[in-house]
Amino acid sequence: MDIIKNLKSRFDSVQCDFLIAIAAIFLPFYITVVIHAIIFFKWIKQGEVKKGYEETKRSKYIIFFSALIFLTSVFYQNWPGAGVSLGYLMLYSMTLVYRRHASEELFDTMLNLVIGLSVFASVWAIIEYIFVLRQFDLEGWYLVVFNAPQYRTNAMFFNANYYAMMIEFFVAICFYKFLKHTHNHGFMNHIKEIVIIGLITLLNLFCLYLTGCRTAWPALAGGLAIMLLFNRNYKSFGGICAVGAAGVGFFIAKPQYIPRMSNIVKYLGVRKHIWEVAIQNIKTHFLFGEGPMTYWHIYAQYNGHPTQHSHNIFIDPVLCFGIIGLLVIAPFFIENIKRLYRLLRTKCNPTLVALIVGYIVMIYIHGLLDYTIFFVSTGFLFAMIVSSFDIYRKEIDQKGNDSLPF
Repeated sequence: MDIIKNLKSRFDSVQCDFLIAIAAIFLPFYITVVIHAIIFFKWIKQGEVKKGYEETKRSKYIIFFSALIFLTSVFYQNWPGAGVSLGYLMLYSMTLVYRRHASEELFDTMLNLVIGLSVFASVWAIIEYIFVLRQFDLEGWYLVVFNAPQYRTNAMFFNANYYAMMIEFFVAICFYKFLKHTHNHGFMNHIKEIVIIGLITLLNLFCLYLTGCRTAWPALAGGLAIMLLFNRNYKSFGGICAVGAAGVGFFIAKPQYIPRMSNIVKYLGVRKHIWEVAIQNIKTHFLFGEGPMTYWHIYAQYNGHPTQHSHNIFIDPVLCFGIIGLLVIAPFFIENIKRLYRLLRTKCNPTLVALIVGYIVMIYIHGLLDYTIFFVSTGFLFAMIVSSFDIYRKEIDQKGNDSLPF
């Protein structure tokens, strides 16, 4: 109760609701959706959503995009896609409300909450793993990563790959806090916090291994390297690139150490088949797609592999939204990129810019072989982190209409 009273004394009601929404992403996704919907309709009633659209440039394109993909889904009788279209509207709208109320204190509290709850998720994942071992009548402790999805730990994030992306995000947050604490030679002044962050990072990395998700490792390495680059830690950037190159060389020489190596050929073959099915449908529906979850809607027509999406961050948006849909939402994203660029120029918080760019790099590297950003928990946390540039709304607005350097 003291914690709740403390939060209420530090934050307004909308900010407290936002922290509840963040905590909810650690619950099973159907509970998360219900909690987010309750908060969303509360914000509508309070007029927060309306203000978010009124005060955020290019935000009207969210409504156009959501309406377009909803109507497209209904036209093709893609009912799951119609539901997800409403989910997109809710997610983007909640992002606008967060941007209105974002502050350095709220952002820091959000990060502490996320990495704190990541410990809870890790403990849950380890308990899951112990029960998996018992199903195989294994006594004692074995470090075995299984191929079958039902035997890979997910910590309530629906499947192991979604949990793996969440761990990428957790570790990036820990890395952000490490960079902040060591800024201007402040290592010894924050030694206790750095040790705690280090232990939480190691715990999450251990659970990342238990997920058996191979794609997460290069995505995490790439994201952290980019964070160093944008934070101007050039020597450390070179070091992590060298370590990454050495790791690639090691696994090429010793492929038996790659998790789930026994099914990697089959894994890539399934991905190739999924992409071929998606591309076939894109050829006939390239203008509007068939709405969210198009692959789930059409795979049977092409004798495709049954799954929810096309497992590629470059293919799936075209498959679902078509060229027209992507063009409709593009002005909103371009405006956000401009604001992030202006924040970079203000030099208010280069480490925050590094975190945001690191997140983006991670989802695109991971997205080459999967589409794990397309999930309630991963999507919500990603959207809130990358929208946090508006903590410095005044400083960004003072930069005027600086154009992008390309």
